[in-house]
Amino acid sequence: MKLYISQKTGETWGEPEALPFNTDQHDDCHPSVSIDGDKLFFASNRPGGFGGMDLYVSFRLGDTWSDPLNLGPKVNTSGNEAFPFLHADNTLYFASDGRPGQGGFDLFYTLPDGSDWIAPVNLGNPFNTKGDDFGLIVDLDKINGYYSTNGNGGLGGDDIFSFHIENGNLDDYLLQNKRVPDRDAEVTLTVFDTDGKTPLADAVVQILNLEQNNAVGRDSLGNVITLQNVGGQDVIKVQPQNRGATGTTDSEGRFPAALRPGNYVLIIGKEGYQTKQIRQKIGQAGSELVVALDKSAGKAHWNATLFNDLTNTPLAGATMVLTNQATGKKDTVATDRNGMVDYYLDQKSKYAVDIYQNGKLKGSTKLDTEAWTEENSGKMTLNIAATPFPAGTVIELPNIYYNYNDATLRPDARKDLDLVSDILRQYPQMVIELSSHTDSRGTTEYNRGLSQRRADQVAEYLIRQKKVDPKRLRPKGYGESQLRNQCADDADCSEREHARNRRTEIRVLAGADGLEVVATEGDPQTEGAMRVNQPPSNVQVSRNDRLDYYVIAGSFLMENRAKSQLERLKNAGYEEAEVRQFGKSPFFSVVAGRASTLEAAQALKRQIESKNDLEAFVKPVRR
Repeated sequence: MKLYISQKTGETWGEPEALPFNTDQHDDCHPSVSIDGDKLFFASNRPGGFGGMDLYVSFRLGDTWSDPLNLGPKVNTSGNEAFPFLHADNTLYFASDGRPGQGGFDLFYTLPDGSDWIAPVNLGNPFNTKGDDFGLIVDLDKINGYYSTNGNGGLGGDDIFSFHIENGNLDDYLLQNKRVPDRDAEVTLTVFDTDGKTPLADAVVQILNLEQNNAVGRDSLGNVITLQNVGGQDVIKVQPQNRGATGTTDSEGRFPAALRPGNYVLIIGKEGYQTKQIRQKIGQAGSELVVALDKSAGKAHWNATLFNDLTNTPLAGATMVLTNQATGKKDTVATDRNGMVDYYLDQKSKYAVDIYQNGKLKGSTKLDTEAWTEENSGKMTLNIAATPFPAGTVIELPNIYYNYNDATLRPDARKDLDLVSDILRQYPQMVIELSSHTDSRGTTEYNRGLSQRRADQVAEYLIRQKKVDPKRLRPKGYGESQLRNQCADDADCSEREHARNRRTEIRVLAGADGLEVVATEGDPQTEGAMRVNQPPSNVQVSRNDRLDYYVIAGSFLMENRAKSQLERLKNAGYEEAEVRQFGKSPFFSVVAGRASTLEAAQALKRQIESKNDLEAFVKPVRR
């Protein structure tokens, strides 16, 4: 096979001319031309490649084409790579049978990374099947496209299928389904005055990854344990805290950042302007964002702080929905990396405030701006202590799998169980059910017994190895009664599909409820708050003259780690720093300083972070 080019004049195509690199010794096929016409991608089995068919690129040189350049080992394998399609945004889609996938040829995509390419990403279901899937093309907006397959039914061997993305485009779909490259995307935010013309310098920008900021505790090494929603199920993971970016805009109102693909909230504020929050999907190609800030005059200035009262950890990325009870208008705001909200509300209005974390309602309170005036009130402040595990919470332990027909706990299960142990230590009243499940193979009665033995194995590990009180554990086997896919009796399923049903989950039964307003500031009345599943009488409210603000530079389960952090602070000149425990918290908090006002505490926090490269946050505490 050879590649040819034909020129169109009017309605007539000219005689095809062979490209200069064709020979009779190998095959060149599947051409795809870049939108500027200067790059030609194709597949070839020419000598010097990495496998059978490899992907190559040739560059236009006037009226001819350069010698082909192999795309290299990041793209090509010892198998076959073929059917390239280069989109206008430089995304390269292709088919490969030399990479792990679901069948023969699977569809992949990659992106240029300097002079190289990123590791290709599998497009996954429903594009890829157990058969051959290839020849994908997509329109300019990535909303409609076509591809070929012999593994999805149809009328013959290879059939052509179309696809249409209902909400967003193909990039949004792949982002939503976690099929994104492991690299940063370049994002630039530009901030203007409300006139849309005057750039705002020194605007404070925070960019939070909403998927990585649901902190529920810390592991034995001091790393943050997060609660994430994966495929509709809560999963505990150890994650780096505060993934995202923070800083100020330059003289042209610009703020550049490099971010991994994901779902983010951008928080932009400046003195004299209303703070604005924008939820934004960041895909693999990056983006340019423009924001205009409105003046703050005539709006009630409201601050809220949300933190975990046991772990002394700010609940960054938690969501508050503010509903104006007169108009029904809803404002959705997220807490920043310090668990704080800085926002502006309508005067003389009543709001219902619903607090969510990880997409689930944690509790509600009410807010009244009737008495607020700019002259006598300044900021309204609401401080909320929360625990993230209401009764009924179900958390999947994705690493707790079992071999077929076996109740033995595999070694790879210990990582998740150690996290469960850490959480139980931090929530001393929590009682959990250890729910074990089997696949459908075997009788119902046998599977019920097998799952009970598996649940008992998990309980035994926590009791014997992690010293958990057995009274806090309820091992229960459900057998095959709660399958999570279609693999019931006699279903034609792979071993991998059956394995998804052999799992263990934890269900919170008691002892971790709570969301409580612990303090309010300012003259306006803040009406009561409500604990989850508890009467409003449990709410405690105090005024600003009974508050102290502690600047905390780390909280640790192990005292020796807290003392190491304390020594680092004292060496940096914070002689008054100390280690202390707040309330019933088992954590050792490193206190850098204490202030009587929020503004003073925030100034100290900024100083610690900017000059000493330490993370810090402000914790309001009743005297």
